[in-house]
Amino acid sequence: MKKVLFVIGGRSGEHEISLISGKHLLKALDRKLFEPLLMIIQKDGVMTLGKESDLEVLSDNPKKVKTPQGVQVSIRPYKLNGKQPALIAGDKVYEFDLAFPILHGPGGEDGTIQGLFELSEIPVVGCGVRASAICMDKGLTKRICMQARLPVVPFEEIYREDFVKRNEAKELPWPFPVFVKPANLGSSLGVSKVNSETELKSALDSAFKLDDKVLVEPAISGRELEIAILGKRGELIASPAGEVRCRPGEFYSYDAKYVDPDAAEILIPTKLSDQELKDIQQISKNIFNALQCHGMARIDFFMNENGAFLMNEVNTIPGFTPISMYPKLMGLAGVSYKDLITRLIELAN
Repeated sequence: MKKVLFVIGGRSGEHEISLISGKHLLKALDRKLFEPLLMIIQKDGVMTLGKESDLEVLSDNPKKVKTPQGVQVSIRPYKLNGKQPALIAGDKVYEFDLAFPILHGPGGEDGTIQGLFELSEIPVVGCGVRASAICMDKGLTKRICMQARLPVVPFEEIYREDFVKRNEAKELPWPFPVFVKPANLGSSLGVSKVNSETELKSALDSAFKLDDKVLVEPAISGRELEIAILGKRGELIASPAGEVRCRPGEFYSYDAKYVDPDAAEILIPTKLSDQELKDIQQISKNIFNALQCHGMARIDFFMNENGAFLMNEVNTIPGFTPISMYPKLMGLAGVSYKDLITRLIELAN
């Protein structure tokens, strides 16, 4: 039986979402195959030993989640003195075989925690350092996809230093409305829909409080679609498509995703022609491979009024909450929640 270290929490603004994802992953884990060990990274970055019982009582509303406290731990690297990797808590040692990070956003989805495990020679579930770092940066993700001749939503990158020097918003090649978003955050944190020139500087100011680089993108008139990918190069499963339909005039914000159940309608699966589904699944696989992803990813698209698919972003550690699209989409692909976790653990490298 393999011992799996689940790593949740983290220092990002998606800390609470990570805790909720961890709660439901542990509920679905096949205990005949795997024994869980839990590490919770507090908001200040301190690594602590977690208890499953603390997670069981957590609310699924992130605004009501309180982080469980625990004993501070350190990680013993793989093969140190010929021993298994382990968490060290005082004089207690908790050995494990591999790590399963469910850390959304910076400090977890950006390759940093993967780097810690790689340096410690500990196998890890999901994408490695390179793919995680690339996919966390929405601008870099799109540049690589463009180089591979894969379709993406148009964008402009603005760096904090350039914005401060100009003391004004950059002239854009598209009409309003546009979206302003931090380049390295998820869950729509810091994203603004901008309808006029007067709103643009304020939106940029807000985004630069969260990141040193910001993307500005045209609002795409059309459908918002998502595809889940599971596997490794040459052996990929692409799910049917899910669709997000927001209330008129709104977008899929943090509150719409996790707090207000009436803010958006989720269609799983959504209606596409056989050819459209085949096309978006193949594009998704090509994106996964171009970015050198491994294990899992959720790829988000817009389908514009001309029927073209434009990649919006790639999530290498998608949510595993009760409302998260990734496990629901994989369920439609014939992979149950429990089997999904098992396959991801088996893909660890």
